[in-house]
Order: sequence, then structure tokens, then C-alpha cells
Amino acid sequence: MLPLKIPSKDDITAKIHSLMDHGLLHRHLQENSTLEEMSLTYVPYWIISVSARTSVVAIDTAAEVGTIATEAALLGAIAGMAGGGGNRGGMGFGGGMLEGAALGTMMGGGGMMNPQGTKRTFQLDANYNFPVVALKSLTDYQPKDYQFALDERTFFDITKVPKGIKVLNGDVGEDAARYQAKTLVDQLQSQKAHEKYHMIQQINTEVDLSEAELMHAPVWFARYAHKNNKIVLVIDANSGATINSIGL
Repeated sequence: MLPLKIPSKDDITAKIHSLMDHGLLHRHLQENSTLEEMSLTYVPYWIISVSARTSVVAIDTAAEVGTIATEAALLGAIAGMAGGGGNRGGMGFGGGMLEGAALGTMMGGGGMMNPQGTKRTFQLDANYNFPVVALKSLTDYQPKDYQFALDERTFFDITKVPKGIKVLNGDVGEDAARYQAKTLVDQLQSQKAHEKYHMIQQINTEVDLSEAELMHAPVWFARYAHKNNKIVLVIDANSGATINSIGL
């Protein structure tokens, strides 16, 4: 279990205020919303150790820029020699380099000489202690990319749970959790690859699962109504970080 560090409603309300009102578009969002529910609960999560290796084949845009510049300079020099320099040449742009730049622009991103672009293989590897919520009724709040502070976990001891705070029992088995972790990590790696690389031609991820353990974490759930929308925040009551948010 993880120790509870934010037991007060006042403390969590202050954190939620700064989270909801972040940015000009959300100014006074919390004040203009109606709090429908706020509860603190110990929620079970399966923590799955996952190693992911993603191979990405993508267009190397940096190499493409260099190729286009070289092609443009060569074509410009040729145009300059053919036209005799100055404004007498075919395009009349005033010399080889300027003509080359214009040609390079017309050639576009892929280059006239290499329309397929320069492909390179990149590697994106990562290790996760991936949390899978162990309660079917809470799957809507499954973390997408979150890591608990596992170095602070201790053996489960019900006497360390303050009175009045519910401790939920899980109903998701280890095998189902491992399958879900594999699927979600594959999706996460794909998302990170598309954020980092452009014009991806091929992507392949290998996922290895090792240890799994069941851990209870203290979690604040806050639900607000804003106009016709629902805003749900799931906050780690150990670290104060946002596990998940819906409607923001």
C-alpha cells in the first residue's frame, strides 16, 4: 500500500483549483462548476513490470532538408552556368544560388530526385511499472501514462488506514491485468512514437511482462458539473499528482 499524504479535503480542493483553472480558457472553471462528489478511497491496482521495445521506420526530416538544400544548390549552379549568370539565365532570378533556392522550394518535401524521402529506423525503448486498476467498476478511470511512487510503498496494514476511508477489494485477476497492461503499453509506445517522429512508415513493438503485484493506493475522486458537461478528476492522495481526468 502507499501511505496517505493528502487526507484533507481543503488540501485536495486547493490542488484541484489550480488544476481546473489552469490557462486562460479554464479561468474560474472550478468556481463556475458544481461539486457533485468528492471521496477518498483506497483503490487496488495491479502493478505490472513491463519492458517495451519499439522499432520505428520513419522519414528522417533532417536528412531530407540537407538533401533538398544540396540538390537546390547544384541545380542553381547548373542554371547559372547555362544562363551565363546574372539575369540573362533561364529564370532570371539573379544567379545560381537564388535559382537553386527557388527550385528547391518547388521540389517540395520529398525532393525531386528522391520522392520517397530518406527512411531511417529509430528505436524507442522504455520500462514501466504499469498500473492496471483492479476493479471492473473503475475501468473508465484506468491510467494511460502514470507511475506511482513505488519506492514509498509498504506492506498492507489496515490499521494504517484512517477511519472512515473505504478500502476496495479487486475483482480483476492477474492474467486479465497482464493482458491489459500489454495492450495499453503497446498503445502508449505508439502514441509516443507519433509524437516524436513524423511520417512513420512502419512501427512494431515487442512487450515483455515480468513481475506483478497487487497494491492499494489512496485516491481522491472529484466529480463536477459544468454547464452540460461532467468533469471527473482522479488524484493520487500519496503524491498529489493527477492519475486521470475526464472532461477537462
